[in-house]
Amino acid sequence: MPDREALKTAKSQALKHLSYRDRSKRELTQYLEKKEHAPAVIEKTIQYLVNLNYINDPRFAMEWGRSRIERKKFGKERVRQELFAKGIAPDIINVALDTLYDANPEKELALACASKKLASLHGLEPEKRSRRLAHYLQRRGFSADIIYETLKISVTNSGQRDAGPNEP
Repeated sequence: MPDREALKTAKSQALKHLSYRDRSKRELTQYLEKKEHAPAVIEKTIQYLVNLNYINDPRFAMEWGRSRIERKKFGKERVRQELFAKGIAPDIINVALDTLYDANPEKELALACASKKLASLHGLEPEKRSRRLAHYLQRRGFSADIIYETLKISVTNSGQRDAGPNEP
């Protein structure tokens, strides 16, 4: 049985940590481990917070994903990696991503990112611009298919013809 005072301290620290933003179960566990609480104290604290619905991984996945999509315009793979790193189970991640990207189509997000980035790539030769744009979209977590489609549309819209590297 964990010490009452240690449990009270852990709960207080966890609640303060949760007051800034929602956290995953793993994030909070790691935080309490960093604070050097005993495993039994951490387990009791986490269970207490789950019972109060202060820790809810499906809700966290939806909110984190929504935030990353709306604010940063990240692609599905980037959000998937971030959620996985935060300890969210793959089935919860899949449900959250399917729901979020149904409401925010990935192609539209990629086009929005591309049009914004193209402004800073003005004046570069077409091949270099396309390559930089592709790398940018890849870092943002978009799939190769979406990057290819976005490049076709962006190059066409920016006044460039869609020519292959060996065409005159």
